[in-house]
Amino acid sequence: MHEIILVNDGSTDGTASVMAEVAARDQRVKTLHRSPPNGVGRAVAEGLSQASGRYVLTMDCDFQHLLPEFRDLFDCAVEGYDVIVGSRFSRHSVLLNYPFFKIVANRGFHLLARLLLWRNFRDLTNNLKLMRRHVVTDLRLRQPGFAVNAETGLQPLILGYRVKEVPISWINRVPGMGTSSFRLIQVGSGYWRVLLDIWLKQVFGAGPYRDLHRQPLPGQKSAE
Repeated sequence: MHEIILVNDGSTDGTASVMAEVAARDQRVKTLHRSPPNGVGRAVAEGLSQASGRYVLTMDCDFQHLLPEFRDLFDCAVEGYDVIVGSRFSRHSVLLNYPFFKIVANRGFHLLARLLLWRNFRDLTNNLKLMRRHVVTDLRLRQPGFAVNAETGLQPLILGYRVKEVPISWINRVPGMGTSSFRLIQVGSGYWRVLLDIWLKQVFGAGPYRDLHRQPLPGQKSAE
């Protein structure tokens, strides 16, 4: 049993009608139409709140990923990992037309994040993630924009969940694949804010994420 939740974050094109057609053909497809205020972070948070499966897969609907590669994420889940991230910057990843300045910003962010958090990772900010349901329940998502992808990547890490990155292929949009609202200058500050707040939580137990903690699984007692 599985479900597909399509989130429409205020699109003004034909997205709503396409979603309705898909949902009419398959009862496993659920549609979620958001009202303002809009934002990727709000859309992700609301979509996750409606998910009911044991595993939750998040992804963008813009044809930037190759579906057959998703099997690698599920294989890692079978191995016992709690969060599996499709990494654009692993040694075996393939990037097509990835903007140069986004590469510089991404690598700079992850370099500083590794230094501050004393963890080894390469690309935890990609939206392509497979998470166990109890991990999703623990998340505290505060970012309204794209920086939510840093929250879903870094929060499980400092909570001690087993996080695994698998290499994927990433294809930049071309005409006919839609347009992205991602603007590096506009959204960059959100990523740095998340990193600072995660560091405050890890080192001092303070900041906006101070209440971030692992909930005990059914049948387990809290360690606190």
